Amino acid sequence: MTTMTATAMRGALLAALLTLGGKGAHALGMNYGYEAFSTADAVTWVQMCGTWGKDHHGTYRVVHAEQYAQSFLYVQWMARDANGSLHAEHTVAIAELDNDHAEISLSDLTCRATPRGIVVTAKADSGHDEKLRRVTIEVGPAPGQYRYRAQNTR
Repeated sequence: MTTMTATAMRGALLAALLTLGGKGAHALGMNYGYEAFSTADAVTWVQMCGTWGKDHHGTYRVVHAEQYAQSFLYVQWMARDANGSLHAEHTVAIAELDNDHAEISLSDLTCRATPRGIVVTAKADSGHDEKLRRVTIEVGPAPGQYRYRAQNTR
């Protein structure tokens, strides 16, 4: 009986150490591979730019992707949750670009903060109109609000 009790105690001790060891491994931190932060292969440019919200705690994020020989552009109103993780509160697709018939390709994208939101500018090449040269997108301050302007050469 004494042998059984010692064996049972060793088993309980081993189980406790394994449990503690498992928690200890998490306390030391985990390595995260690139796959944990997956990004669509079509995404070519991501820029954090400007702030939003009454206390300016949110940040705008602009995402550019290329697919079907054209550009797609999205603006996100980003915020941090109670744990400090960044997440999108709102996402808007720029309708003038984000359809498969727009045939507009953007390059040299820039983003700058303004008192009301952000302004995204880019060189533009159009499959429909050889005169299109630049686009300007004014975003904010309300979620989903933007103004698209195309500038043509004369």
